Amino acid sequence: MASRLKLILGVFLAIALAACGEYGKIYKSKDSQAKYKLAMSLYEEKNFSKAVPLFEQLRDAYRNNLDSLEDVYIRSAYSYFYMKDYEYASMFFKDFTDNFSRSSRMTECAYMALYCDVLFVGDPDLDQSKTSDVIEALQTFINYYPDSEYVAKCNEHIDELRAKRHTKAFDQVMQYFRMEEFKAASAAAVIAIKSYPDIPQKEELEFVAYKAQFLYAMNSIESKRIERLEKALALLDDYFYVNQMLGEHAKDAKETKLKIQKEITKLKSIIWATRYPATQKPVICAT
Repeated sequence: MASRLKLILGVFLAIALAACGEYGKIYKSKDSQAKYKLAMSLYEEKNFSKAVPLFEQLRDAYRNNLDSLEDVYIRSAYSYFYMKDYEYASMFFKDFTDNFSRSSRMTECAYMALYCDVLFVGDPDLDQSKTSDVIEALQTFINYYPDSEYVAKCNEHIDELRAKRHTKAFDQVMQYFRMEEFKAASAAAVIAIKSYPDIPQKEELEFVAYKAQFLYAMNSIESKRIERLEKALALLDDYFYVNQMLGEHAKDAKETKLKIQKEITKLKSIIWATRYPATQKPVICAT
């Protein structure tokens, strides 16, 4: 948001400068050639915030001049890209592919649109709700252009985005665990394992799944404890099935399983004693 605001202010400043100087005269004029020449010069100088307002005007002026319009579209897209406004850059690259499908640079712009989407996703701690859509779009590009020079980069982006999803899911589980939200931690761990079978932190998630469920059960009222402990036992069995006794948390898993079994036995004994109390012996009075 801050970068977008900074960009908008920069563009407005460039437009404000149109009121004075040589830039201002050309900006306000109807001389498209002069605008094009100045815009290209500013672009080469990497003065993108001043080039963009001119490109905006040129897109209308060159509506019937496709060769020049194609160049203006690409420069506009790259200007936003270099200003790190990836959302706008992606939009312009996508517009280019829609309007210039026969261009020799169409594949380049199709890739750049996706690359901007990848960059717009942001760090793992940010919202990753669009990540799946971007991965799917990258895979579609690979399928559609299997011989493209951008395929290797697309595969790298897919790996990078999957890693971000893994990190996001794992961090969320661990946050619940640290906050002692054990029910949520166990449920989130199970979901993460099912959603991402190849997640590198899989064993750690399997550990949190059974451990958090165990702690949740032990903090429950007695009437709910057996059912919740049995669920923890099932999650422990899943851990042993996958990791055997070779996992990093195998020792803890074995100890926790014994604790669960001992607690369940104790609770069942209490329940049995409550439901079926021992018959009291009759009192025999001496005569």
